[in-house]
Amino acid sequence: MTAQQEAFRVYYSSLTDAELLKIAANKRSFLNVAQEALANELRGRNLAPSEPNRPADNRTSESHPNPVARMARKVRGWFSRQP
Repeated sequence: MTAQQEAFRVYYSSLTDAELLKIAANKRSFLNVAQEALANELRGRNLAPSEPNRPADNRTSESHPNPVARMARKVRGWFSRQP
């Protein structure tokens, strides 16, 4: 398991079922590694996400970033820094 995979696993395991289901509705905007970790956590808890929400207007997901999107940016930053 890579450090990035482990970071997402730890983050998702810290969330409540309700929080996981809420963010799972927008999983298509996540990095693949984040989607996989989320799917694993949902399976482990026997939870099934609902269909993704469609935006009501033309705002991008960045105008209202969710916690996972923020976490993904932070994790990506950890791995993009030069030593």
